[in-house]
Amino acid sequence: MLPPGDPAARAGAVPPSTVIRSRFRSITERLPATTLARGTKRYLVDDSPNGIAGRTQQQQQQQWLGCLETPIRLAPRQETPLVDTLLRPQRLFASGTPPSESKSPSRSLLESARRDSEAKSAVESLRRDAERAKFELRQVEMEREREREEALQQRQRLERDLLAQTKRVERLERDRRWLAEQEEKLAEERRAVDGEMAALRQKCDARVDKAAAAAHALEKRLDDANRALRHSRSEHVGEIERYQHRLAVAESAAAELRAGSSEGSGSVGGDASLQCTIDALRREVHEKSQDVEELQMRLRTLTSSSDDAAAATPSRTRVAQLERDLHEQCSYIQAVEQQNRQMRADAQRLAERAAKYEQEHEVNAALSSKIERLEQQQHDYARLVAQVDALQQEREQWRRVLRDTDTDAGASAAADRKPDPAHGGSPVPGLDSPLAIAKTVAAQRHTIRVLESKLESMQYSAETVAQQLQSATQDAKLFRQERARLEEEADAGRQRATRLDGARQHAVREAEFLRAQLRSYDSEEAGLMGGNYDRQKAERIAQLEQFIDEQRARIASMEQGAGPAEGGHAPGPQADGPSTALLRGYREDAEARLHELAEAQAEHQRELADVQAGHQRERDEAAAEYQRLLARFEALEREAARLEHQVGAGLGYDPRTTRILQLIDNPSAQDFAIRSQKLTSLAAENEALLERIRQLEPGAAKPADAASVGLADEDTADSGDGNGDDNGGGGGGSSGAGSAFFHTIDNLRSENRSLTQQLEDSVKLISRYRKEWRRKAAELREVVYLILGYRVDFMTNGSVRFTSTYAADVDQSFVFTSGDDNQGHMRLLGGGSKAYLKGLSNDIRYWIQERGSIPGFLATVTLQNFEAQPAQASQ
Repeated sequence: MLPPGDPAARAGAVPPSTVIRSRFRSITERLPATTLARGTKRYLVDDSPNGIAGRTQQQQQQQWLGCLETPIRLAPRQETPLVDTLLRPQRLFASGTPPSESKSPSRSLLESARRDSEAKSAVESLRRDAERAKFELRQVEMEREREREEALQQRQRLERDLLAQTKRVERLERDRRWLAEQEEKLAEERRAVDGEMAALRQKCDARVDKAAAAAHALEKRLDDANRALRHSRSEHVGEIERYQHRLAVAESAAAELRAGSSEGSGSVGGDASLQCTIDALRREVHEKSQDVEELQMRLRTLTSSSDDAAAATPSRTRVAQLERDLHEQCSYIQAVEQQNRQMRADAQRLAERAAKYEQEHEVNAALSSKIERLEQQQHDYARLVAQVDALQQEREQWRRVLRDTDTDAGASAAADRKPDPAHGGSPVPGLDSPLAIAKTVAAQRHTIRVLESKLESMQYSAETVAQQLQSATQDAKLFRQERARLEEEADAGRQRATRLDGARQHAVREAEFLRAQLRSYDSEEAGLMGGNYDRQKAERIAQLEQFIDEQRARIASMEQGAGPAEGGHAPGPQADGPSTALLRGYREDAEARLHELAEAQAEHQRELADVQAGHQRERDEAAAEYQRLLARFEALEREAARLEHQVGAGLGYDPRTTRILQLIDNPSAQDFAIRSQKLTSLAAENEALLERIRQLEPGAAKPADAASVGLADEDTADSGDGNGDDNGGGGGGSSGAGSAFFHTIDNLRSENRSLTQQLEDSVKLISRYRKEWRRKAAELREVVYLILGYRVDFMTNGSVRFTSTYAADVDQSFVFTSGDDNQGHMRLLGGGSKAYLKGLSNDIRYWIQERGSIPGFLATVTLQNFEAQPAQASQ
């Protein structure tokens, strides 16, 4: 009972059981936990403060469990020392520490369950990451394979482009060399023409200088003649003056005589003599007058024209000489002037020739290019004819070699390698023609490339498997570490469970001891007091015991984690059974989890061992396949080398049964297709642009004129003239410009058609030339064959094959080629059969090596074959 002075008693304090029930009502009265099903597993979802639904709830549960204490410690009764003494927390736990300082078994089991769930989720996430990594690895492998194929295609495309560019560079180099040669030739011709023009100019200059000197001399002589003429004219003038003076004197004397005769008389004889004298004087004066007139006329003639060289000198021989000199000088001057005019005409003609030099150069370049193409075509034709003849001659060689070497090749191939079941045990089945050999070589090369690609892919797969094995080994190592950690945690959990079990038993013994003390106390009080004991205290003690039993049941239910505590737990010793069963259940659950973890680890170990065994088997199979493919590759290499040797040596080729095929998709065809496609696209683009120009040509035309947009040039001009708006002049100008533009295009097209026609004509002409040349070449070869007895075949490498008329076999031929200096000296290169040449070694050494006479050797061989022909016919 309470002391009477206690303030709590006076205030009517609430009993401790009521305080404890109100304190734990929120804990005991909670909703049951719910479960969520995912696949085949069930997860516990608890939304209570101690649930494990999330990390926040786990933290809250840890905080709640850490704050959880014995209800008596929450509200201790200072007034009741017995209860305080009996229900002290240090007496309820064997370790002597309060619950807040030591982990409870339920908390440790929850933590172990949480770690197990985290480990499982980590394993699941690792498995998902591994599957995702495998998927990404497959994606990367597919991407790398696609990139490898694209790289291979790009490489092939670049190789084709490189080959085309190389051919183009070679063609341009040949064109450049040809242009350089033509330029050198034209430069030489120009230098020659310049030299001729310089020589002609010098000659003309010399002739002009000579003519100028002659003209100067002639002018000098003319000046001398003029001076002589002036001197003679002055002399004649003086003489005329003298004669005039004498005439005047005579006339005065005659006048005087007439005056004397009229005045006086005279004798008849004197008059007669005087009359005679007067008549003589008159005649003389008349003659002199005529001479003067003639001299004046000559003087006027000489002064007016320099061509008349008649000098009015008293000496006729001098005048004749001067006339001859003047005539010669005039004729020389005329000849010089005519020569000068001729030289000027020649200079003008040379200037015109120099002006036409460029045009002739272009025409010469075009003709030279045509001639070059013709020569190239002739060379190609000759090469093809020589190839055909060589193939015809090697036909029998192929047939005989294939017939004779089948058995030897089969034996050598069988000795080199084991027979392949894929080829029926035969090393070279069906090799009856060079085409079959070429097909076999191509098929084997293709097989080798396929096997190499497979080998690379298998090596890559082996590397990938090794990487996966390494990653799996690392994962297994991590799993082992996790297993060791879980085992350590399980051992620690077992030890904690053992300690908790001992603590529980100790607590049960303490509780029994306390109950025994309480019962003894109650019995003693009941016997001694006789029913006068404190009923309130006894009821409180009973309530406390009931509350302790309820809390024990509550702790058991919390340790199990199965939900809220069930009401109506019976107090007393019956709580020992559920506590033992609860700990046993925890131990069994822990052992079951450990067993499941051990089984999962064992399963992982088995899977890892299976994967390692599979990888080892695949690696062994890949190694065996690699060795087999390597042996197959070496055998195919040997077979390809043998077949290439046969093909290179020209053995076993029969032209009658074998054809030389040309791939349709060759570089030339591809280049031609690309150029044709580009030309077609450019032509289409050109047509589209022209159509667009025709549509845009009217400019400011009305919509009604749109119907004439797509017509020809004259229709476009008509539609431009038909515009009825104010801007008709501008439209007509643009239409006229467009018409001129389209006329230019039409002219270019007509010129293109004419050039195309010329090209077709040139092709026809080349074809006719080719046919004629083929016919003439065949006639020449036939004439040489009939007269000299040898068939001449020109081969592609510049050598010549001679086959005798009397040869017993096509292999009995000789191949000659020019020397290293290409100066017309021939040398024996070989022949069709080595045995045949070995039989003629003495003749070759005597006639070619010692005497240096190839015609003598050929004549000797012809005689030997002719002499051996009857013997062969008799045989």
